[in-house]
Amino acid sequence: MNEQITERTPVVIAAEINRIKQQTCKIMLTNAIEVGKRLKEAKALLPHGEWGKWLIESVSYSQRTANRLMQLFEEYGDKLFASIGDGGSSNSSALTNLTYYQALLLLGIPEDEREKFILQHDVKDMTSRELDQTLKERNQTAPEKVQAQVTPIPNNPQDIKIEYITVKKTDKPKSGPKTAVPSTFTTEYEEKCAACCKTIADTFYELLIALGQLARLDPAVKEKCSKDASRLAENMVERLKEWPPVVKTNMKVETYAIHERW
Repeated sequence: MNEQITERTPVVIAAEINRIKQQTCKIMLTNAIEVGKRLKEAKALLPHGEWGKWLIESVSYSQRTANRLMQLFEEYGDKLFASIGDGGSSNSSALTNLTYYQALLLLGIPEDEREKFILQHDVKDMTSRELDQTLKERNQTAPEKVQAQVTPIPNNPQDIKIEYITVKKTDKPKSGPKTAVPSTFTTEYEEKCAACCKTIADTFYELLIALGQLARLDPAVKEKCSKDASRLAENMVERLKEWPPVVKTNMKVETYAIHERW
């Protein structure tokens, strides 16, 4: 009996599970890109104003999910499909080793730097958590930072466009008072604010879809929900105008001289 039997230990089982998870995430990325390609095709064919309704009724996707899938296709599609088609011998073969979650995290890196980063850091052997930490460290130490610009889309006032631009620390404002170079904490909270704005915009769009459905099913309930949403929005606007609140006090502050006694 020369047949070797691998002992079933928790370590062996964990290795097998992690391997299966990684394979699944690679399949998820390929399929997500294929879906994103078709979503972009459908969006181009639909009449103006029908996109959100079609997403909900036909494929059960939110606007946020659809945008993410289309972005994956736009950022990775052509290169990944070209690499797979030539057996991975192209310059973009590094992309074929990415998992779905790795690809999402790497969207924060400009396209012209992404493949170099993947090769330098051996991303294929990283967990999503390790990659996320590496990207955070990169943003903290890089001489340039990625800044989010949030602008409304003229033809679709319910949508916003978020662009990520690279800003050099040596760049000086064209006008206005001199400002200090943002600290790491400033950059972190600036990015947090941009992410929150995008979440609010995506949720608002989903709210409009839900109100549209209610308008057909029960106009009275729709009216109630619409008023509730309006009150919330008005409250949010007022809070933003005065935030953070100025601390006020009626206490009088007096200064006393303190004499040291030996």
